[in-house]
Amino acid sequence: MSDGISAQPGKDPAARLYSSWTQKTCQENGFGFTLREVDREELENHILTTNQDDTVDGIIVYYPIFNSRQDQYLQQLIDVRKDVEGLCHTHVFNMYSNIRWLDEQKLQKSILPCTPLALVKILEHLKVYNTILPYGNRLFGRTILVVNRSEVVGRPLAALLANDGACVYSVDVTGVQQFTRGEGIKKKRHEVMEKEGWTLEDCVPLCDVVISGVPGEAFQFPTPLLKDGVICINFSTEKNFGPEVKEKASIYVPAIGKVTIIVLLRNLLRIVQNRQSSSTIDDGGLQKPKNARSKRALAKREPLAHENTKTLLLLRGTSCSALVQDLLSDINALKRPFSIRFTKKNEIHPFEDASSLEFFSQKNDASLLLFGSHSKKRPHCMTWVRCFGGQVLDMMETYVIKDTARTLAQFKGEKCKVGLKPLLSFSGAQFESPVSNQYTLAKSILVDFFRGGEAAMVDVEGLQLMITFAAGEDSEDGSSAKIHMRCWRIVTKRSGQKVPRVEVEEMGPRIDFTIGRTKEAETSVWKEAMKKPRGTEAKVKKNIETDLVGDKMGRIHLGRQDLTELQTRKMKGLKRNREADLAEVVDDMTSVSDGDSEVEQVKRQRTT
Repeated sequence: MSDGISAQPGKDPAARLYSSWTQKTCQENGFGFTLREVDREELENHILTTNQDDTVDGIIVYYPIFNSRQDQYLQQLIDVRKDVEGLCHTHVFNMYSNIRWLDEQKLQKSILPCTPLALVKILEHLKVYNTILPYGNRLFGRTILVVNRSEVVGRPLAALLANDGACVYSVDVTGVQQFTRGEGIKKKRHEVMEKEGWTLEDCVPLCDVVISGVPGEAFQFPTPLLKDGVICINFSTEKNFGPEVKEKASIYVPAIGKVTIIVLLRNLLRIVQNRQSSSTIDDGGLQKPKNARSKRALAKREPLAHENTKTLLLLRGTSCSALVQDLLSDINALKRPFSIRFTKKNEIHPFEDASSLEFFSQKNDASLLLFGSHSKKRPHCMTWVRCFGGQVLDMMETYVIKDTARTLAQFKGEKCKVGLKPLLSFSGAQFESPVSNQYTLAKSILVDFFRGGEAAMVDVEGLQLMITFAAGEDSEDGSSAKIHMRCWRIVTKRSGQKVPRVEVEEMGPRIDFTIGRTKEAETSVWKEAMKKPRGTEAKVKKNIETDLVGDKMGRIHLGRQDLTELQTRKMKGLKRNREADLAEVVDDMTSVSDGDSEVEQVKRQRTT
């Protein structure tokens, strides 16, 4: 490999030994290594020059150089993109603030100091970390002693362990400090409290793990004070523990140099990956293709005016009951060919750390995930997850009721064909609540999971599958209502008329479940996910509407009309007769003589 590490060891024998181990390990594992020894007065310029050298992927300086605050200044000179040791301000700030990523897209991971991270990995290997607990809390209940508070190893190590939930006592010549995340590990990052009057002897009997790294032959750890069965680790070049430590400690690690170098190479690979991730992101936060192949792959994942059918990915946890595995298989059969099922065990805790789900979503281009697991606290659990842009949008946890569950194989009879678009039915007042709740979220998620692709036309022959979801009433003991999922096969039979007789047959699976934990989408992300691209909206036609049934209705607008001037046809049947005309003329006469006869009045009217 062309990866290189630039090193400037001082006169310290430990630094020289560390550099020789590093060079040997790099050569054994195919990493390029260049050892550059320069005068310490020229070191600053050399670091700045190496920062601009594209042939060097990582830089490590072997301290101490000046053995003063100037060493800290040199740490800040190294480019953050080449800082293998993670000692520059950006990485140190993220470490103490318990921030794991360098960017908002969570594509570039922050680098942790090599020696503290090597000690963390050793504790993970020794099962000190409780893998049942969620990430970030796996040292909860552990009390750890760190005898060293240097800015390179001791203090960063205490912060890392406290951020993972441990109670850490940090001891040096100035006194004792306690690193914790507060009572019940409720705080996001660690806090430090001075333990006035405390000494090393006060801390040792309380601790489950003791880590010592005091330089110098004069210091010897007080072994008789150790608890029986304690874990002891020495990271100093000197032996801080005497041979009698093996009588007290259940596990003793005398040195960690080789692990530190492996972590150094791990950090180097992480730096290269971060650089590749940043080079594929443009100013707008979008991924840029590096070649024609990646361009085609990215083009497939670009947002479309009419999206493809969503792919469902089915996963199982490290502990998954046989019932849940069978139901995952049945749902996979209903969703084919738009589903992928993995049968390998995955150590995933969706609500504690969703990064693994996001990785699977991006890797398989699947926006829907169904994760099955089983535990005493959450039996027969199925977690329904929706993703947007490779990140988890929302999720819902459901607990299957074992007594009423039936798999697809337990129903006899013919099954539906593959790839059918089902009819979906939701019954229950909870699904129609005007206020957002867990049942409205369940309806939204379940519709997304089972609706299939968009259909421009519907063929009656293809209407063979119906999935119903019914929500019952809340029980008297206060538990939430169950959701009953049933799958039916639609069968058409002859009726002796034009319209066939329709029957439904239950084909399975039959699932009754209750809703557990839920995670709703953030408002801004949901708004972005629901945004429709331009050009997809139907053009509005003036004065034409479509009702709920789908019938078109139009409105006609006429100008104001004067009905007095309205021309009508002259029809013979509407003509008035002679007697009617005579009667009207008689009534309209205004001035008539009293002595005239009726006939004379008519004659006078005609002559006038």
